[in-house]
Amino acid sequence: MNRFWALIVLLSTASLTLACGSSSNNSGRQLQSISINSTVVGQQVQFTATGTFSAPPTTVSPLPVSDWGIGPFAPPPANVQYTLTTQPYVFDCLGSPSGMPVSTLAPSDPNAPTTGSLPWAKVVTASAPVPCP
Repeated sequence: MNRFWALIVLLSTASLTLACGSSSNNSGRQLQSISINSTVVGQQVQFTATGTFSAPPTTVSPLPVSDWGIGPFAPPPANVQYTLTTQPYVFDCLGSPSGMPVSTLAPSDPNAPTTGSLPWAKVVTASAPVPCP
């Protein structure tokens, strides 16, 4: 009879461990949108990204993003090489063209590696105006 209860305790513990472990996987959690925040310091503008996800934690800031640049992603490539960073993007307003937006992207899967290649359909992009003084 003791073996029976030991087996029940062992199976219960294993089930509980698996259930708790799967909650940290976030397999259904996806990046839904990116907002770009800007801070003007003299003639430079510093940009950071905030991500909104489909499940908690729903907001991540700074969001690791890739491919900061000026202008839209046009035409979008079939695949994109990316390297994620939380470092701000700094734009120097002196001598730079104005009127173009700053753009960035991130994988929609929060468990994607920090560097790699993905189909364009599996990334989320964002653009924002450059508020040069």
